[in-house]
Amino acid sequence: MVKSVRKQTSIKVDPEAWRSAKEIFAGYGISVSDAINIFLHKVQKVGGLPFQMRDEEYMEPAKEEIIEGLKEAVKEVNLYNQGQLKLKTLDEVLEAL
Repeated sequence: MVKSVRKQTSIKVDPEAWRSAKEIFAGYGISVSDAINIFLHKVQKVGGLPFQMRDEEYMEPAKEEIIEGLKEAVKEVNLYNQGQLKLKTLDEVLEAL
């Protein structure tokens, strides 16, 4: 495999983030430069950022919301199994929730 010529660049970064990342990458046996190259190759492969850009509060529903949704789903299934609820399609089940 022929190694391509590397482009040297200069970037401005948060010094604390750099130090922390450097320690983490060292645990993988790679340098920050290696990690940046991995990131750039992944961007190229997926055609964009290799992760979602959203505020953490919007990343996942709150645990309580998930539990309440599951409780409602179990209730609907129990009613259906007892013959008290007549739903025939997934769309009807989701609409009932």
